[in-house]
Amino acid sequence: MLLEPYQLKALTLKNRLVMAPMTTYSGNNDFTISEEELRYYHERSKTIGMLITAAVSVNDQAQAFSRQITIKDDHYIPSMKALADTIKAGGAKAVIQLHHGGRMNDPSLHEDHNNIVSASNVKAERGNLVTPRALTEEEIYQTIDDFKEAVVRSIKAGFDGVELHGANTYLLQQFFSPHSNRRDDVFGGSIH
Repeated sequence: MLLEPYQLKALTLKNRLVMAPMTTYSGNNDFTISEEELRYYHERSKTIGMLITAAVSVNDQAQAFSRQITIKDDHYIPSMKALADTIKAGGAKAVIQLHHGGRMNDPSLHEDHNNIVSASNVKAERGNLVTPRALTEEEIYQTIDDFKEAVVRSIKAGFDGVELHGANTYLLQQFFSPHSNRRDDVFGGSIH
């Protein structure tokens, strides 16, 4: 049963095996996909039904770690198309994971630490991090739009699906955490 085809809504997977997103730190320095990373994904796509990419940043403020690939503007669609095509050539469905690091961004990647943002200006209690700047309401709406635009670009690049990275203390989770979200506007307070 595990290796039989599986219907997942509109997608037919060749089997029920799914590769979870795993950060490889092997993109190019310009945030495009590297040949090394394409080989990594191609080899894994041969045996599984669906592959979810590593975290792909959605804007400049989203860059969380070195050699992270991005889809922050149209310039990166060809790079992401190469990734989607490579995964699908191996026989797997290609799902892109969209990501924003928020306060967990590596400070060495941001000359201006004002680009390290979060729900509130509360520093994470781990790692070699800096105190983030709280996003303004306007910036929150812009970040939401950046995610939407990244979805559109992902479709243009040929991905079969999109996953939003909302865990591991990154930006989306920071809005749900009472530790990192101390806002008193519409983006703060209890979710109940």
